[in-house]
Amino acid sequence: MPWVRLVDDMAWDHASVRECDWVPGCYYLVRREVLDQVGLFDPRFFLYYEEVDHCRRVKEAGWKVVYYPHTSVVHIGGESAKSEGKLTSGGRQLSALQIESELLYFRKHYGRTGLAFHMVLVVLGDALLALKAILKRRGRDEVASCWAHIRLSWKLLRDTHFAAQPTR
Repeated sequence: MPWVRLVDDMAWDHASVRECDWVPGCYYLVRREVLDQVGLFDPRFFLYYEEVDHCRRVKEAGWKVVYYPHTSVVHIGGESAKSEGKLTSGGRQLSALQIESELLYFRKHYGRTGLAFHMVLVVLGDALLALKAILKRRGRDEVASCWAHIRLSWKLLRDTHFAAQPTR
């Protein structure tokens, strides 16, 4: 999707100031005027997607989201969710918190139809990852991780009443 500008897309010049769709929360600096107009993070997002949601609302309010390279941040990835689970063999840390926030985000911004489409993509994506693991003979753990992610996604969809409310 060439129209989507991601901060984690490493194929661009990180020395220049540029607009983007969202920035990770650990790098997120916000003007007071923006908070006065848009408000704070949505409390439904306990962890994960709160900055994506906020950046989207900021852009919808007419402000810009900008990557600014002239600052320095030390980010120790995964520390907030360390107690939620370890990294998978594929290097993924998909906790229940992340999946729940993902579901809430898609329901909030794309409605039930978007949420259903998201769930179809989750199943297809994990099925493809499992097939790839099988074809590359990576072992049962990686395949089991894919199926566990699918099961957890469906469980959280049910527990959040089809992403209408958080579990926390």
